[in-house]
Amino acid sequence: MSKINQPNSLSPKPEINLAFAPEIEMADCGYAFHPIAGFELEVDGSVYMYSKDGNIEISLFGGELSNKTSIGELNDTLASNFLEDVDEFRLIKAGKDVIQGITGFLNEIQFGNAEEEGVGRALICSPFINQYFFLLVICSADDWESQGQPVFEALKSKITFHPQFKPVDDVEHIHDHPDLTIETYQAITPEDNFILTIEEGDVSLLLAARSHKTNDNVSLIQFVTPDGNCLYHFEPVSGTFSSHLYNHPLVSNLGEVCFYYPHTPQKTLLPGNYLFSFFTDTRQNLQEIQIIIRSRPVKELQKVDLNFWLALENDRFNNPDYLQSFISNIHQSLTQHLAPVKLAPGKCDCFFPAPDELSLFTTVNLDTDLPDCSYMIAESVNNDRALNIGLVEQLTTGNPPIQAPCQAVSSGSPGMILSSISPHACIVIGLSGYLNDQGEVNFTGLADAIIQQLLVFSGITGEGELESDILSLSPEAIHHLRYHPLFYDSD
Repeated sequence: MSKINQPNSLSPKPEINLAFAPEIEMADCGYAFHPIAGFELEVDGSVYMYSKDGNIEISLFGGELSNKTSIGELNDTLASNFLEDVDEFRLIKAGKDVIQGITGFLNEIQFGNAEEEGVGRALICSPFINQYFFLLVICSADDWESQGQPVFEALKSKITFHPQFKPVDDVEHIHDHPDLTIETYQAITPEDNFILTIEEGDVSLLLAARSHKTNDNVSLIQFVTPDGNCLYHFEPVSGTFSSHLYNHPLVSNLGEVCFYYPHTPQKTLLPGNYLFSFFTDTRQNLQEIQIIIRSRPVKELQKVDLNFWLALENDRFNNPDYLQSFISNIHQSLTQHLAPVKLAPGKCDCFFPAPDELSLFTTVNLDTDLPDCSYMIAESVNNDRALNIGLVEQLTTGNPPIQAPCQAVSSGSPGMILSSISPHACIVIGLSGYLNDQGEVNFTGLADAIIQQLLVFSGITGEGELESDILSLSPEAIHHLRYHPLFYDSD
């Protein structure tokens, strides 16, 4: 609904004074907003506002986000559609910004018409699973600092989000895995106990409980086995915690908490009813609980597929011959490391971020970027029963960022598979930490890092509990690893 009005005056304007009208809810779009008092307003499935002199223009969109849609690309598309009537424009990647506690992708806008030059910002985020929100503000270049930017910043505090679209995970893959049972339960109240029935012959359970909001705190507060044993109990308000499974409470501020069982010695998956209880800081219903149950038979040799997502500036990885050599070498090194415990790497596939998203992920900040890596990788891959591995240039931490002490990390402990809407669905490795003095890859070290993070991702060990060698695991731990739904029978 692009208008691109011409301003009445080209002289710079003084700093704008803003007042806001009562809130308007866009019920079908998943958000509400406060219009700017004195601005013209058009609402027709989306929102278009502009100042009476036509100098400032605003566009708001909200809608359903399909599983394989890149919000970075959607940001470009929506901004381009709005600017379709100008003579020329440029969209410049400007990193990330935050709106109502949700991190989103930011574009700077430069555009030109015969009578004016303009600038602006376009911000897109995903406030809930399967949902997006888009905000665009433009004005003349001379008035951006005094007019456009204050409007952009003020509007970010005048938006509220509500969940509108039910998440729909891709279920086509379910029939490809006869040894797995994959089910989703929706609208679970935190006060209710969730009962899961395990059948004779089931060997492992992977679970993800998701809130509506992607920045909600979600906690597992109780886990009781069919024989009545409470193996885990946590009181979020008081902090009281006891567990035979973990040395810390399972709490996530990313809207999802994951759980894998069994993963410790002397524990087995008994048939019967298991009781789970959860807690969310918002006190809202859980959006869904996804479960993956693996069943017998489990053959002697188990394989795991690998998805390599390469956010690297090194042009060698664009050379098919070099890439094939890289995959061959890491596959061989992993084979050697895993063979003693009857495990093996399976199929290895390579994927790349979109060119305009590459610069956002060559360096990954562990404090802010891991969820986005999970989402981006999930958008790229076509094999969901695989370990997603993000290979980036380096990992950093803090603000201002400094190099992270460890250049390999799992986004979840445990992580989640067979889901494109999980923030805990990958491991990430800074390749710079596994290069020798000549800049060549140390495949032994890289294989060690992948295996260490595989153990964290699978829930067998936690962060800070890394085993230097998979052979140092107990026979029971290796047994539980082999039963994880990430692995499958070798033909």
